[in-house]
Amino acid sequence: MRYLSLTDKDREEMLRALGFSSQEELMRDAVGDAAPFMEPPSIPRMDENALYEHMLKLASANRWNLKIFAGGGAYDVYTPSVVNHILLRSEFYTAYTPYQPEVSQGTLQSMYEFQSLMAEIAAMEVSNSSMYDGATSLAEAILMAFRLRKRYKVLLPKSLNPLYRRVIDTYLPDFAQVEEYSFTTSGEADLPELLSLIDDETAAVVVQSPNYFGVLENLRSLASAVKDHGPLLVVHYDPVAATITTPPGEVGADIATAEGQVLGLPVGFGGPYVGIMVSWKRYIRQMPGRIVAETTDVDGRRGFVTTLQAREQHIRRAKATSNICTNNQLMALAVAVYTSLLGRSGLVKVAKTTFAKTQYFIRNLPKGYEPAFGGTHFREVVLRAPRPAKDVIEAAAERGFLVGPAVSPLGEEHLLVAFTDRYTKEDIDALLKVLASL
Repeated sequence: MRYLSLTDKDREEMLRALGFSSQEELMRDAVGDAAPFMEPPSIPRMDENALYEHMLKLASANRWNLKIFAGGGAYDVYTPSVVNHILLRSEFYTAYTPYQPEVSQGTLQSMYEFQSLMAEIAAMEVSNSSMYDGATSLAEAILMAFRLRKRYKVLLPKSLNPLYRRVIDTYLPDFAQVEEYSFTTSGEADLPELLSLIDDETAAVVVQSPNYFGVLENLRSLASAVKDHGPLLVVHYDPVAATITTPPGEVGADIATAEGQVLGLPVGFGGPYVGIMVSWKRYIRQMPGRIVAETTDVDGRRGFVTTLQAREQHIRRAKATSNICTNNQLMALAVAVYTSLLGRSGLVKVAKTTFAKTQYFIRNLPKGYEPAFGGTHFREVVLRAPRPAKDVIEAAAERGFLVGPAVSPLGEEHLLVAFTDRYTKEDIDALLKVLASL
C-alpha cells in the first residue's frame, strides 16, 4: 500500500481547523512547554559497537533470571525449540487472512489442523480457527449463547478469573443481566445457590475449571443439574488438564472456551496469546470467528476453504456473529505444532507432571502457610500466608522467585502460586525454603 504523507497545505488546514497557527502552538497548548518536543534530544553519538555495549549495560538491570511460579492466567510453560523454528518460516510468518483459497492452501490446512486438534482435546464436534485470547473467547461464547437462546441473562462464578470478568463486562451489551454465584469452602461452585439464580431469562451458566483458585470443578454433576433447568452451559477449561480429566464435551458442555497459552506459548508482556472455542455442529451458524472446512476441487483433489462466511463481518457486518477479522493465527499455528509434536501421550505426561508438582508443593508447605481451599488443585493454588501477600511476593522476588498475584478479595494474606512442566522438584524445594524463611 502506498503511503502518502501530509503536505504543508494539509498541515495548515488541520491547524486552522483546530484554531492554531503552528505546530509549536499546538504542542504548547497540549503539554505546556513544547520546546523539549520540538528540538532533537541532546544525546551523544555512538558507533554501533559502543551503542550495543551501552544497551547491554542498561538491559543488565532487568531481573531476567527469576524462576516464574506466578499464576492467574499466564504460565511459564516449556516451549520446544521446533515450535519457533516452524513459526518463523516465511510462508507461515507472513501469511495473511486466506480470502483466496486457491493460493492459501498451506495457511488453510494449518488452520484446519488447529481446529481438529482443539475439537479432539475438548471431545466436541467443531472448533473455530482461534480467537484473540481466552478472555475474549469466553466473552464471545456468552454472546453466542444470547443469540442461541434469545435471552440475555448469564450466571458467572465468583471464582472466575477477574481479568476475564473485566473483558466480559466490556463485551456485553447494556441490556444484558449478569448475576454471580458463590463458592464453597472447597473452592468449588455453590451448586444450590447457582440453581436458585436460574430463571426463564437465563441464557447461559458459565463455569471455569480449574477456576481462578486452581480448584477443579465437579463438572459432571454441575452440568447435569444445569441442563435440567434449561440454560446453555459454557465451560472455560484448561486444555492440558482436559487430557487427564473428563473433557467438556463428555460432561455435557454446550460451548467450551480456553486460553491456548499453556500449549507452548511463552509469557511476554501480556501476549500474544490465542483463544480456543469449541462447540457442536447444531450451534455452528452462531459461532464467531473463521472456520475452515475440508473439500475437494473439480479434479477430486483434497483442499481447504473458509466456510460459512456469511457469519463474518467482511460479508454482512450488521449481522455478523463477531467483528473478529485478523485473528491470532500465527499463535494458533504454534499451538498446533506444539500439540501435534507432543501427541496425546505427551500432553498427558505434561498434565500429570503439572498435577504432581502442584500436589507436592501443597503437601510440603512450611509452617504458617496453608491452601485457602480444600478442593483438588491443578496447576495453581491459593495460599493463605502468615503475612500480607504483597510482602511475600516482593520478598520472594528478591530471592529469585516470582509468585502471585495477590488474591485480595479473599484477604490481604492470600496469593496464587502456579506450576508447569518447566521447573523441577529442586526448584520447588528451593521455593519452599524461601517461603519458610519469610
